Amino acid sequence: MERKALAALCLLALVALAGCSATGSLSMETADNAEIAEAASRPAVVDSPAPDDRRVVRKAVEDGSGTATATDPPVQQGLPLAYEGSYYEIDWNVTGTEPGTAFAVGVDLNGTAPANETVGFEELSERDRRLLGDLLTAMSERESRLRPGPEVAIPEEYTIAETNESVLLSGEYSAVRHNGTVYPFVLEERREVTLTRYRYTVSRAADNTTAYAQQLRGEHLFRLSGLSETERSVVNDAIDGVYYAEDTDDEAFRSIMDQFSAESAIEADGSDGTWLVRYDGQVYVAELSYGGFDQNDRPVTPNQRTRSVITSVEA
Repeated sequence: MERKALAALCLLALVALAGCSATGSLSMETADNAEIAEAASRPAVVDSPAPDDRRVVRKAVEDGSGTATATDPPVQQGLPLAYEGSYYEIDWNVTGTEPGTAFAVGVDLNGTAPANETVGFEELSERDRRLLGDLLTAMSERESRLRPGPEVAIPEEYTIAETNESVLLSGEYSAVRHNGTVYPFVLEERREVTLTRYRYTVSRAADNTTAYAQQLRGEHLFRLSGLSETERSVVNDAIDGVYYAEDTDDEAFRSIMDQFSAESAIEADGSDGTWLVRYDGQVYVAELSYGGFDQNDRPVTPNQRTRSVITSVEA
């Protein structure tokens, strides 16, 4: 999730500045319903240039199911998907395979090309236009770059039918004209691949943020209590900040970690996790990192939410 990734980046930056590496860490932030729901969700990959991910998600939510063809699932399984104010669980199964083409197209933001090697955007195949449309629109609104050569590279996979219809892959052109601007492109890493067909299905997990947050409280909220003075010091340092355990001899941190391990995490793996905690009357989203402790000491709690999901898509 974005919040967790940001916390991890901040942790890495702080550790680097300190000139050492922490064995474990704990951070806790007060959380209202919206923040609880955000902590238990992750953004779907729907930003340009990923129109297929957006299409798969929207079709699955709006129609109850959707399909995609790729070497890997375009929409990964995970936590719930927020879409137009509601939350959905999304799952997929494999329905077959077929041959396809994988490649990367590099786009030059300030280049030129011969007129006879330039094709109009409207002349591209539908699949080509889906691939380049959002990107070229965004690039048209940006200032020109001074550096020569391609500045944006887009990996993509086409079915054989899409390959046969593609103007980009035909080899006849080296540039696209979009809204009056010419964008040279180069094709790289082209190869034949086996594509998998995925069928996505969705079900509603919660009607709104409040309902979802209440559901999360019921499933994951636990009380952190009965702490010693040194344990309270760990937690107090973690609130609106970060507590660092410098080595595995930190018994106060280990004791806190043991309490977390007995509870249901929103999400946890072999190195860190996210929990929902009540402490001194306040509700917190807690990010616990324990990767430096022995494997048997790591609180990898099976997530009670076994449903497959994702979050945050643009309407």
